[in-house]
Amino acid sequence: MEQATQSPSQADAAHYMAIKAAEGAGVPQNWAAALDHLRHSAQLGSRLAHAELAGLSGEWALALDILAGAALPDSRWLLSRNSLDLANWLGPPRVKIVSEKPRIAAVEDIAVPEICDWLIARARPKLARAKITDYVSGQAHVVSSTRTNSVCDFRGADSDLILAILRARIAEVTKMQVQTMESAHILHYSVGQEFRPHFDIILDPNAPDYAKQFAEGRQRVLTFLLALNDGYEGGETEFPAIRMRWKGRRGRALFFWNVEPDGALDRLTVHGGLPVTRGEKWMLSQWIGGRPPEA
Repeated sequence: MEQATQSPSQADAAHYMAIKAAEGAGVPQNWAAALDHLRHSAQLGSRLAHAELAGLSGEWALALDILAGAALPDSRWLLSRNSLDLANWLGPPRVKIVSEKPRIAAVEDIAVPEICDWLIARARPKLARAKITDYVSGQAHVVSSTRTNSVCDFRGADSDLILAILRARIAEVTKMQVQTMESAHILHYSVGQEFRPHFDIILDPNAPDYAKQFAEGRQRVLTFLLALNDGYEGGETEFPAIRMRWKGRRGRALFFWNVEPDGALDRLTVHGGLPVTRGEKWMLSQWIGGRPPEA
């Protein structure tokens, strides 16, 4: 396909506007505007925008081929606005309460297999060693033997419209706001890799000014985990305090509140990723800040 002569930065800017319009980040939330920005980005030569349009049109094999470097398709992907019905992507999935104390819920089929494959394909070339915050020393981004997996962080402009659709569905099932979500992380575990038991909160509930910080929505109150693949052994998410393990099938998810409605740490939510014993494990992790809903 013949491309316009604008610079890549213009295509990237249009793509970022698509994400912002989809999530209401600094601009009014508007899915139609998001698609318009996405097509504009593709017209300016964005390979990622072309791949997204192919996927959203149902041509997932082509979408993955484009990500892998295949030739860009012809202009039909730019002109197929009527073929993209986002209502089909945004419908709320079913939620099942798994535990009342701590508050844990499971979600069936929040992501079709093709979206799971998309997220893996986007994350694989960008993986880096996962790090932790050492609360003893106060240091952030520390390599530790307690967490040995790899991660890809889709921060800001690194995201895409397909991920924005998924985050909108996460907001729907958790009754939280996209605007309070941290960037989405794709986690990868090879054989032997693990994340030992930990809490996901980022603020110390014992700090003198904790009530003020919690009221301002600065605590990480909810963790959402989406299984992106099957075919591996081990690797369950374990909640040792309640003797529970979860290993979701591809496209299924689990989420839990890290704190009580008043902001107190729910110590029953201590959890970890057990070592993978065969194959590789892929998972999306979405942390959400703000205030949890009342019980």
